[in-house]
Amino acid sequence: MNVKAYLKIKVIKDDKCIYYRRYRSRSFVANFINTVFANLSFQSITNVDTSGATYNPTYYESMNVTDSSNDNNYGIQIGTGTTAPAITDYRLTQIILNGTSAGQMQYGAVSVMSPVINTTNNTGYFTITRAFTNNSGGSITVSEVGLVAKGSHYILIIHDLLPTPITVPNGSSLSISYEIQIAT
Repeated sequence: MNVKAYLKIKVIKDDKCIYYRRYRSRSFVANFINTVFANLSFQSITNVDTSGATYNPTYYESMNVTDSSNDNNYGIQIGTGTTAPAITDYRLTQIILNGTSAGQMQYGAVSVMSPVINTTNNTGYFTITRAFTNNSGGSITVSEVGLVAKGSHYILIIHDLLPTPITVPNGSSLSISYEIQIAT
């Protein structure tokens, strides 16, 4: 496969990394391919936004993921759901909301690194990263991760169920990155 995505997860407590894993993401969903198709073909197709409403992306539909701090509407999202992803998913099963109350985490801003192109081995990649802080008063278990883009609607484009849920202790931070790679 010439297009791949990897999910990198890191938990930091007291300035020490207490957990790090890198997984192959296998869960691009239909909204992703539909939006790419609409942009490349100048044809309309039906997507489902995160509220469950259908709409038709147009050829100029953007896939912006650079959300600001303290907003869980788009960018990288985390959740507690345990249902295996399906190609028709349009939202996380159970999103963890932004905040400091029980069961909530504070969402940092999303950053998107400029593409890195390697002409020696004909590969390229870019990384999308977001940090989350747990100030809820208790541990929070994260079991699903997704990437939601904002165009005319909020659309889920990647949805992953973690092989092993991650417990984020109170006072810790969680860093999630999606690395999108290409190769020729």
